[in-house]
Amino acid sequence: MMTSFDNIVIRKATREDEKELAELAYRAYYDRFFNREVTARYGASLRVYPELVPDEEKDTGQSLSTFRDYWKKAMQNLDNPEKRFICFVAEINTPSGKKIIGFRKGYALPLEDVEYERYAKENKKRALIRKKENYFGINTYNDTREIPLPPKEKIAGSSSLYTDPAFKRSGIGKKLITRYAQEVWKLGFRGMMTSCYVYNDSQKFLRAMGGDFFIKCDIPCTYRKEDKSLDVCNINGLMCLWGEEALKRLAFGGNQASNTLTAALCQSKNQRF
Repeated sequence: MMTSFDNIVIRKATREDEKELAELAYRAYYDRFFNREVTARYGASLRVYPELVPDEEKDTGQSLSTFRDYWKKAMQNLDNPEKRFICFVAEINTPSGKKIIGFRKGYALPLEDVEYERYAKENKKRALIRKKENYFGINTYNDTREIPLPPKEKIAGSSSLYTDPAFKRSGIGKKLITRYAQEVWKLGFRGMMTSCYVYNDSQKFLRAMGGDFFIKCDIPCTYRKEDKSLDVCNINGLMCLWGEEALKRLAFGGNQASNTLTAALCQSKNQRF
């Protein structure tokens, strides 16, 4: 399904959006990772982890209630300067009223120590491999480039993006990730990280948006057990980094990230496309 960009508004989420965002997040996540037709085409099925498969009757696995719990907690931090939660939504007008069809969200917090250490170790590993390659004259590693790693406190931690299955591949994701990048730049970050499941085709989108330097990581997935307690299953994933120059290009395009443009773009509440 496609729609005109004249009808789409990119805006900051409000607490009143909590219920709609939880339901959209669940619907988009289920369609991408548990819908057999979709995963047969694009891979990354999470049905290989039986404990994660949602069962709404029993309220187990990654059920709707786990998404509601997440969003209830997250939205309480929208205005919390110490643990600021950022969320931008794509909204359209329909005959029955306004509807959110996508979002980009994350915490405006520095990269966690364990995540930063992964990148630091990867840089050391690549430096050693480059020396070996120079000595033997052969390529023994797919990617040996040095990672342009800003200071830990200048890298915004993990974030994610989802769109309504009916509006996939309509350009909404690009608008959302661009607006999110503008916001983290405004807050003083000079790098940004996100993660995705190792077999998720979203890697193509992240690369197209300037994301680079994919390295292995574990992604914790919360699920509900039959006794109603919560547990975590770690899934093989990849971390993707935007260094300072890449983040600047994503947020503002080319060399346009001047102080004047930064202020002009980030002060606007809503953006229409």
